[in-house]
Amino acid sequence: MRAIFWNSEFWVDMVANEAGKWNAVHPVVSVDRERRSTVPTGRDNLNVISWLSDASLQSAYGEAWGTSVGITLIWSDGECGRIVEADMIFNPSITLFTSQRQVPYSLGFQEIALHELGHALTLDHEETTPAVMTDGVAVSNVLYTQDKVGWFRSAQFRFSPQDKSDMGIFPLRAAGGAKRYATISPSTVAAGSTFTVRDISVENLSSGITFPNPQFRAFLVPISGAFITTLGTFNWASFCGFCSWGGNLTFSVPAGLTPGQYRFWIELSGSDNDLSNNVAQIGLVTVP
Repeated sequence: MRAIFWNSEFWVDMVANEAGKWNAVHPVVSVDRERRSTVPTGRDNLNVISWLSDASLQSAYGEAWGTSVGITLIWSDGECGRIVEADMIFNPSITLFTSQRQVPYSLGFQEIALHELGHALTLDHEETTPAVMTDGVAVSNVLYTQDKVGWFRSAQFRFSPQDKSDMGIFPLRAAGGAKRYATISPSTVAAGSTFTVRDISVENLSSGITFPNPQFRAFLVPISGAFITTLGTFNWASFCGFCSWGGNLTFSVPAGLTPGQYRFWIELSGSDNDLSNNVAQIGLVTVP
């Protein structure tokens, strides 16, 4: 895809970074760059990434931004449905690009770019599970199981994608078709007492690779420092492909921990093919 920009390449860099997450499943997306003052629009056999004002979007495509911040326009072969052109357009009013790890998430540029790239890769919306391809509440700029399943299976029609090892930890889970963000209860915990983390999920995002002995570590980090206090670990003997676990976990705050505010994190111990989903910041814990 050709990214047309006229000022800083900052936003193009972020699109390229998000494309790398889809390419980690199977490499197809490449982002070229061209600095110019006009944007080629309409069906012209060019796959374009760019930014258009509301007036320009209406003039070129007959669409209005309204509350939307990104749109991917796709032209397909009428006989087989093969995508022959995709134009990815962003609303220039979007300015949030801060990396997000703590729930609930806000809708930022990274989430939008990752979502729209999914459309360019043939994917539709996914509403039954946590997914960046949701049409609803943002779920951060990482790929979830159904996102990777969709792209992997789509790629199988034309390519031969190689399955890759990938365990993920997420601060939300699906329950009855709804997405529940993780919470901490109580959030104020005396040293020596316990708190419960509700609605976290762990997933093996590989279709056919069993992940041996996945282990996750829970820890606290003071908001004004970097010293890590490990609260415990949890693990499985093995985790089958596309298997998931969602639920609640209880941890104890060590006796004698210095009073203050702490960020609570869970991370995968070890490494895998996709590092973007190996750690989740759940929220804040106050030790009085």
